[in-house]
Amino acid sequence: MFGVSPEKTETFNVYHDESGTDLAHARFQLHGSLFVPVPKFQSGLQLLQNARNGYDGQIHFAELRDNTKSPMSLIAAKWLDLFFNEISNYCFYKCMIIDMRSPNFNKAKFSTPYLLYNHSALLSVYGGITWSLKKYDKVTLSIFSEAMTRASNDNFEEYLPKELAKRAGNNKKCPQVIIPLEKVMSVIGDPRKVEPLLAKHCEFIQLADILTGAVSQAINAKASQQIKIDLGKLVADWIGDTRMPPWLQVNRLHRRFSVSCYDGNSKFYDVQLGILSQNQLKLGKF
Repeated sequence: MFGVSPEKTETFNVYHDESGTDLAHARFQLHGSLFVPVPKFQSGLQLLQNARNGYDGQIHFAELRDNTKSPMSLIAAKWLDLFFNEISNYCFYKCMIIDMRSPNFNKAKFSTPYLLYNHSALLSVYGGITWSLKKYDKVTLSIFSEAMTRASNDNFEEYLPKELAKRAGNNKKCPQVIIPLEKVMSVIGDPRKVEPLLAKHCEFIQLADILTGAVSQAINAKASQQIKIDLGKLVADWIGDTRMPPWLQVNRLHRRFSVSCYDGNSKFYDVQLGILSQNQLKLGKF
């Protein structure tokens, strides 16, 4: 109809990963969600695969080491450089951090560990939709998460799509969310072990892991390996920049990369970046 703007729609694959699920020792639980538009999927995949230079092993933040013959650390650094300089132009990342030691944290609400995990994953994906996909009228999502062993009564795979659609439907400022699959697709995060039909999604599961692991290092500063310190400092710079008003940001990551901290009781705050208080070496260029 004349004078009516066309509906703005897009289809995304969403890749979820987590860090800090040791409830007995960790203060923060992190859930990262990487939104990849399907029309850009192949070009992003090609960039990640080219950076491997023939290496076919898993790229996993926890396994990064210094002074090793494995190219894993170099590839992880290249991937973050690619995300910053190119992939973030069309793919968006949201990390939701849960402060489990906040005075406001409601332990009774999450008496069973998987309840906290599932709710936090929901907030990560939902937060990414409301922040990074705000310009769309309707989005269609397929959700993927790294395969892991879950309790027999853990309904994560069904819970996330169902609750996400419900929450989005109750928010008039949120795009309409369509989730054709009723379950989250579990993807093994190792290219050498993943099923052939899901192999193309494995690279983005690994990229979500590297991003989320680097955010964890930025706030926890627990690692001793220099590669993890370097990646943590890199991401800490991104986080600090995105906390500035948009017109003062220099990294061009507004609505493309976002980190929020949740106290478990409906309040959000800027978590301290522990790595900035460490006397650690400056990040080199990759």
